[in-house]
Amino acid sequence: MFRQTHVLAIFSVLLWSTAFAGVKIGLQYAQPFFFAGARFMLAGILIIPFTGRIHGYASFFRTNWRIVLLVSLYQTGIFYALYFHGIDRVPAAVGAVVMGSEPLFAAITAHIFTKDDRFNLRKIISITAAIAGVVLLSADRDFGDAAGLREFAGILMLLGACIVGSLGQMLVKKRGLNPLYLNSQQIFLGGLMLMIMSPITGESLPTEVPLSFFAALLWLSFVSAFAFSIWYSLLKRPEVKVSEVNLYKFIVPVAGAIMSWLLIPSDTPDLITILGMVLISGSIIIFYSRKPKVIAGQ
Repeated sequence: MFRQTHVLAIFSVLLWSTAFAGVKIGLQYAQPFFFAGARFMLAGILIIPFTGRIHGYASFFRTNWRIVLLVSLYQTGIFYALYFHGIDRVPAAVGAVVMGSEPLFAAITAHIFTKDDRFNLRKIISITAAIAGVVLLSADRDFGDAAGLREFAGILMLLGACIVGSLGQMLVKKRGLNPLYLNSQQIFLGGLMLMIMSPITGESLPTEVPLSFFAALLWLSFVSAFAFSIWYSLLKRPEVKVSEVNLYKFIVPVAGAIMSWLLIPSDTPDLITILGMVLISGSIIIFYSRKPKVIAGQ
């Protein structure tokens, strides 16, 4: 079970790592609230065939509608409003590196809200390394011009998304509900919230969108449907600690940045982004480094 948990966690994180390039491609043709809303409403629908009986699906919502709405607000509505607007302001690779600091906030949230998920020296060192990576990226922005301020605002939005997402995960962990029902319903409702915000904020509908837009939309919907369902199933397990499983998200900066550099021509490696990536991703190595046990008589 332990090995399976970690394999599934890595698989989910690698799926999420592809999202940065997909979002940047989609945002070339559609505005953030509309694109995010379409993505998550479609993702919620994609999960329904895997949930079993439709009666159980409806009964789950009647019984748990309050928690479904709360999770959809935190985990999809607010989180992805900040995420899509943030990623629209920064290079995809920088976005991947900043979002790689999410385990920092998950660890802090778990420390505050749970009794068996406390800080230790390794967690503190790994969190410090992650903070240093984010600070390095932020300090590299040129605040003297509009472009630099726009990128800095994007970084702040992404950090805000990390905080909100961590609170949403604690709601999921504490309730231990059916992960497929919960993910399908919360992700659809969160997408609906974002879609409603699109005309309210004055966004216009996309026109003359190419095949690459629909490919990005379908892939991102698949990622949301299956990565979140797997993740929620892991959070439901009593032996899984939120802070520890979230440390696998430190893989995101490396995988996400590399995929962005490969798929987006305007995204190219630079020294500061690579250093920030090394600092943030290195924290997972620090966290999982343990002294080997000494066996008596050897």
